[in-house]
Amino acid sequence: MKTNESNSQPSYGPQVKRPLRVRVLQNLSLLLAFAGLILLYLYSVNRGIPLVRAGELSPTMNFATVRLSGNVTRDAYLFKSGGVVFDVDDGSAVIAVMGGRAQADALKAENRLPRRGDRIEVVGRLSISAEREPTLRLQSVDQLRLSRRPAAAPAASLVRLADVTAEQEGRQVSVTGLLKETSLPRPGSKAPYILTLEEEGAELAVVFWDRVFQGLGRDIPMPGKLISACGRVDVYKGTVQLKVWEAEDLRVVRAGE
Repeated sequence: MKTNESNSQPSYGPQVKRPLRVRVLQNLSLLLAFAGLILLYLYSVNRGIPLVRAGELSPTMNFATVRLSGNVTRDAYLFKSGGVVFDVDDGSAVIAVMGGRAQADALKAENRLPRRGDRIEVVGRLSISAEREPTLRLQSVDQLRLSRRPAAAPAASLVRLADVTAEQEGRQVSVTGLLKETSLPRPGSKAPYILTLEEEGAELAVVFWDRVFQGLGRDIPMPGKLISACGRVDVYKGTVQLKVWEAEDLRVVRAGE
């Protein structure tokens, strides 16, 4: 007697199709679990990256991957080549943070280009040499945490030229003085523009680069003009100077102002 094959298969009862809601909740649970694993991994990776102070960097730390936390002191500047640079002050010193085209495009697309006064924590690779100031190379915008400033940054304090000293390095100050002389870089040079101001016998070099020059309409004031400048106090090869990053922070004072 032949046995019907269909009757020989084991039976486990009626197949019940799960409701759509149950399947959605199950898929959502899997997605949340996966996302949690990713966040846990990123947290464990970043937690192992040391937080350093810009003023304590040394050549032995060259190429090290580190974290920095501080205030942005210069708006992000986009190079014609596609890169980006901005300055961060962590209270010990100011360091330039640089990124390539990919990082610049991502920050621009996400409306996260740092602006002066923002609070930031960033991970990157150090570039330190004896000839140049240390820089931090941004590798991924996912390792950049940005908090926009809640209100306008306080105005820089107005000081006399004689009071701008090396002890004020890193501070944002405003000065006024007569333009004594100008020094322009050679065509194609990366050297800065230099305006030497004079006040009551004291002199101070105000330095800026091509971005500010373009913002000034490619117009350098003539010696003898009264100049107002706002910038960061810096010491270069033992000489105190004032670095200006924005064109609006450098202007000729008109009569009666």
